[in-house]
Amino acid sequence: MTSSVYIVRFKEDATSSEVNKIKKDLVDSGAEITHEYTLIKAVAVKLPDAEISTLEAHPSVAQIEKDQEVKAY
Repeated sequence: MTSSVYIVRFKEDATSSEVNKIKKDLVDSGAEITHEYTLIKAVAVKLPDAEISTLEAHPSVAQIEKDQEVKAY
């Protein structure tokens, strides 16, 4: 099973308890939170690619994208 690191951004109106529950559920399912962002309501998480569709359907999740290197030119 292939795993990747994804940035999971939560909706602005998601409560702290909703976000914490999602993070706990991710870790309990074997995912690894690699970074927690402070300026935006988001985490970087390493999880199997097959789990993304379930996470995308969560009502408190605004966006999911693969983490990648950003270059400035």
